[in-house]
Amino acid sequence: MPRRLAFLGFVGSCLLLTTRSVRADDPSTPGYFPLRVGNWWTYEEQDAGGKPLSRETWTLVEDAGDNRTGEFHLRSLTKRLDALGHLGNRWEGHEYLRVATDGVRKRFPAGRDAELELLLLKEPGRLGTRWHDAQGECAVTADHAACVGPLGRLTDCLVTVCSLGDPPATTVTSTYARGVGMVRQEVDILQLVPGFEGSTAMIPLATATGGHSVLRLTAYNVGPVPDRRKRQP
Repeated sequence: MPRRLAFLGFVGSCLLLTTRSVRADDPSTPGYFPLRVGNWWTYEEQDAGGKPLSRETWTLVEDAGDNRTGEFHLRSLTKRLDALGHLGNRWEGHEYLRVATDGVRKRFPAGRDAELELLLLKEPGRLGTRWHDAQGECAVTADHAACVGPLGRLTDCLVTVCSLGDPPATTVTSTYARGVGMVRQEVDILQLVPGFEGSTAMIPLATATGGHSVLRLTAYNVGPVPDRRKRQP
C-alpha cells in the first residue's frame, strides 16, 4: 500500500496506548491515540464529489517479531471501490507506532523504499504546537474542539495541519478524538506551474487543484470489550 503523509496514513495518518488515566484537560498526545492489541478502525476514502474511492481497515495485531522496544504493530488492509477495484487491487500495509518523549511516532519499515519515521503528534497536544519532519511543516490548529465520529458528536478533538513543499503542494488536515483515534483526514494537492519568465520557482495554480480526498472513520472498536454498536463490517 502506498505510504501516506502522516497517514498515512494517505496518512494517516494513526493510534496509540497510554497506560495511565488521561484527564480531559491533559495535553499529552497519547490520549488521542488509544492503542490496545485487537483494536480496529475502518475508514472510507471519498473524492471531492463524495464518491467512495477505497475502504481501509486498521488493526492492532500481536507482535510478529518485527516490533522494536515500545512499538505497536498496526496492520492495514485497503480495498479499492473505484475503477481500480475491478482490477483486483488490494493492499496490505504494516506500520509501527510508539510513544516517545517528544510525542507519538510512526515507523514505516524498509521495503521498496527506505525506512521512514514520522512524528505524528508533537508534545504538548494543544493549539500552537509546531514541528517539522518528512511530512513538512506541521501545527496543531485546534484543541478541545468538537468533531463528528461514527456514533455522532465528539467534544474533545485535536486538529493538525501538515504542509509539504515550498510553496506547499500537499496539505494534510487530520482530526483526532480523545479515546477514539483519527476520525477524519483531508488531503489537498495543488497544481504547481512555473513562475515568472526566466524564474525556476513554482507557484500554485489559482484556478485548479490537483486533487482532494477525505478519509472518514466509519466504524471502530477501542478497548478490551467490544461495543455491539461498533460492528466491524
